[in-house]
Amino acid sequence: MEAVVIHTDETLLSLVADGDKEAFTMLYRRYWESLFATAARALRSKTDAADLVQDIFLSIWNRRHDLRITGSLAAYLQTSVRYKVIKYIEKNITRRDYLVLLTEVLVNYQPPDAESQLQIKELQHTIQSAVEQMPNKMREVYQLSRKHHLTHKEIAERLAISDETVKKHIQHALQIIKTAISLNATTFAVLLMQWMK
Repeated sequence: MEAVVIHTDETLLSLVADGDKEAFTMLYRRYWESLFATAARALRSKTDAADLVQDIFLSIWNRRHDLRITGSLAAYLQTSVRYKVIKYIEKNITRRDYLVLLTEVLVNYQPPDAESQLQIKELQHTIQSAVEQMPNKMREVYQLSRKHHLTHKEIAERLAISDETVKKHIQHALQIIKTAISLNATTFAVLLMQWMK
């Protein structure tokens, strides 16, 4: 029976630097699952998470001749995933429904440090300011939907407007909030990553 050789990360990185595709595959298989899990938890999308992790490994392969990692490869890769997730959320915050996640963070996350608590208060203030600047009817519809948890039909009946008008008000309100949040996208992304740990 042939003995199985277990290579250290350092050995594999050295082989990868010399263009060894088999060593690269071994590193990929060693770390892909944990990196994917981190990305998928934060992005709430397996497809986006897989693409992000692929990008990280592609970057390692493309920079293999110049890449110098001091310390733990696992820590380096996890930091890379967190950085990429933050950049992805920043870029897509107005296109993806991160408002739901933000609500979860604001309601459920009790950060351990004063800086994160301050960041959460700033985000809450940003949302509140955006709501206050909405036209009266839009603000009323939004608050009936989000604070009082009324359905579109219930709001339409209460305000004597159509279901379609309610839907449009909520869509526009969410867009206003997303735009306001996009100015604080980095803060939100960092808080999200802390909350997902």
